[in-house]
Amino acid sequence: MENIHIDMLAALPEITVLCMAMLILLTDLFIKPQSRFILYGLAQITLFAAALFTFQTHVPTVGYAFNDMFVDDSLSDVLKLMTYLGSSIMLVYTRQYMQIRNMYRGEYYAMVLFAMLGMMIMISSYHMLTIYIGLELLSLCLYSLVAFDRDNPKASEAAMKYFVLGA
Repeated sequence: MENIHIDMLAALPEITVLCMAMLILLTDLFIKPQSRFILYGLAQITLFAAALFTFQTHVPTVGYAFNDMFVDDSLSDVLKLMTYLGSSIMLVYTRQYMQIRNMYRGEYYAMVLFAMLGMMIMISSYHMLTIYIGLELLSLCLYSLVAFDRDNPKASEAAMKYFVLGA
């Protein structure tokens, strides 16, 4: 029972991102289109909370979790923090872009967080299976983000080419 607690504590930033991405999807169902700025705020809060949990769970030694498939060390913490920072900056710059092109939908923020979750899983992986799971999660989200502009035939074509070449 104690191992489950230690495993969950090591993966707390990943669990936070997963839960908040699902919360963003559920929140998008119940809010009006004029209130979608809330989803942007939730995504930024998610990144901040994940960064706090990364600092909070930092240990000076290397820690392993989930039967040595997940590693928690200083390098993975630094790389995760860089991922949070890059994603946060990207969300700031794409917010206005999405509003201008009338693509400001909640699933965008969820897809970005799921893609970031794939990056986090790959960063913390210590086994080929977890690398593969993280890579698949990242790539499936990126396929969706490429085709996010549904009305644009070039976006659909690009997503199809990306999917065929990535498969």
